[in-house]
Amino acid sequence: MNKKQLLWGGLFAVGLFLAASYSIDNRGFHSGIYGIIGCVLILGSYAGLNWEKLRKKDQHTRQILVILSCVLALIVALDIVELVLS
Repeated sequence: MNKKQLLWGGLFAVGLFLAASYSIDNRGFHSGIYGIIGCVLILGSYAGLNWEKLRKKDQHTRQILVILSCVLALIVALDIVELVLS
């Protein structure tokens, strides 16, 4: 393993730990800034680990990155809606 793989893997692990701060209870879905930062770290580490495939315009890798980006945008939108409604 080279240093870049260790760095991206470490960022993924930290992102996964931070994304675990989400909770769902009887009032709905809740997330804080840590959950959003965790999702961004997961997204960034995926892009970093697959950078060569992304540069070669691999369709499968790009589709996964777009899907992860849409999920992150949905989470941010839900957080904004929760702030506005509460």
